[in-house]
Amino acid sequence: MAYVHDRFLDSEERYEIFVVKAAERPHLVHWSGACSNDSDGTTCEKVESANADEHGEGHDDHEEKKMDDAIIQAPLSPTDELSSPNPPPPLTDGSDLPGWRCQRIAPCMNSKGAERHVDIESPLEGTLNIGAGSTLMRWESQFPFISTTLCERNSCDVDRNDKCWWYSAKRRFDLDPLEDRAAPIIDHVDAARLVSYDSTNSTDSKNGQRKITLFCREYEVKNRPVKVVGATKGWSAMPSYKRCEDAEKHHQQQQLDNEIEIKNNWIDVGGMSTLLSGGGKGGWTFANLLSRFGNVSFRFSDTHGEMMSLQTYAKYITNPEGLSDDSPLGIYDSEFGDEDSPTNVLLEEYSVPKCFSPDLFDYVEDGATAANVAPKESAELEDEEEEEDDATHIPRPPYRWVLIGPERSGTGMHVDPLWTNAWVTVLQGKKRWLLFPPDTPYAEIGMIDDQPQIPSSIWFRDFYDKVTSPSWPEEYKPVEVLQFPGETVYVPAGWPHLVLNLELTVAVTHNYASQHGPFFERMWKEVANDEPDFALGWYSGLWKAGRDDLACKAPADIMSNR
Repeated sequence: MAYVHDRFLDSEERYEIFVVKAAERPHLVHWSGACSNDSDGTTCEKVESANADEHGEGHDDHEEKKMDDAIIQAPLSPTDELSSPNPPPPLTDGSDLPGWRCQRIAPCMNSKGAERHVDIESPLEGTLNIGAGSTLMRWESQFPFISTTLCERNSCDVDRNDKCWWYSAKRRFDLDPLEDRAAPIIDHVDAARLVSYDSTNSTDSKNGQRKITLFCREYEVKNRPVKVVGATKGWSAMPSYKRCEDAEKHHQQQQLDNEIEIKNNWIDVGGMSTLLSGGGKGGWTFANLLSRFGNVSFRFSDTHGEMMSLQTYAKYITNPEGLSDDSPLGIYDSEFGDEDSPTNVLLEEYSVPKCFSPDLFDYVEDGATAANVAPKESAELEDEEEEEDDATHIPRPPYRWVLIGPERSGTGMHVDPLWTNAWVTVLQGKKRWLLFPPDTPYAEIGMIDDQPQIPSSIWFRDFYDKVTSPSWPEEYKPVEVLQFPGETVYVPAGWPHLVLNLELTVAVTHNYASQHGPFFERMWKEVANDEPDFALGWYSGLWKAGRDDLACKAPADIMSNR
């Protein structure tokens, strides 16, 4: 087994983490230290923001300017830190951002074992601030940090002001959803079965009676969420997990294994690690990805593009800083499959489940412009074949991601970009989902214009009871999912949703354009407004592919170029 005995982060690694954090939530860089517990729980003295959107929605130019200013102004150098009359709070060496812990979502420190919880910043303030320049003394084993397994032994009520809120809530959200809110479940073998579909009265196609998958007919056409099981058959990305008849006994044994690995606060990051593999072997366990791509930098957002090596990230999530953040950093890498990426081999290790309809964005034509998007006669097309090599490449908007995040990380409430559909498959860990019907008032579920996205851990603390109470309108009732390894969640177009990681989780996701469902024309408008060059290429490609029934639904400004 391989152990990281220098698990503490050096100054360069801490700065690397700081840069990503400053890009994710720039308003917390200069957090004032005061936090309010509003009735809706959405604000600190400066409003808490979410991790970058899983699909790239994020900060505006003003926020980017604040991020740049923050990076210029911080962190303190070791000399400045030691000479400062007001040293930073515990866990910092000048680059930690304590605002990321201001909501106290996670229990953090305990000076006398697991018997009682104490405030993160008061008991040892000044004693842990030993400086970035210290090497011999910065062993994090000296930090009296409460591990997951030790804290879970304590009995705590689910109370937003309880220092132990996370672990009591974690047990709550680790239970199956109530039947009236649970997403339906379908086996992939059944989902991929071809069935007859009459589209005569549909806006989807001009073809009338035809064959589509059962999944398309029952879920894409009807725009309903569902959980698909068995879609990872044949994937080398899928780890193998031990089957245990007594699930509770297996869980207890895994917790015991975790305690052994946590002993002396050294974390096993080898291929046999239970903590970093979730009990799986092979495939895309975090431990396996770490051994393969530890020195590779992964992307955290399509908005700011900041990156961090997987080795540094592994230290962060097993370090008191990551273990105590309200909503830790999560990897959302949309470039893992790029031709020049060292991780593009991962594309060969999974495939799009066959139950989903073809992705219409695959029809996009490179080199399309306003002058040539009109449908051409066959002779004209032949004359243009020689010019295709010189066509301008139209990049596709991000549509596939590798997702990695520890417990309490996740994606805040959002609607997927361009009103596309999505599927998400977990390979390690567990996710808790809430998905709301498209007509749900955004403000009622914490999506407020000009305000930052609420981190999913804080959202679950402050909104979950509200949206699952008997008084919540029936027409806005959420669909709830507890997702395990090997399971795939289908997210229909237009459904606001959020995801909370209950443990270290690895997943892969794709967004795709379907001809089915009620929002195809809405998707066309979104593409034309947000990605005009891509819209022209898509329009031209649909015509050349003989899908004029879909191309003709383009907005008027696209159609006028015919």
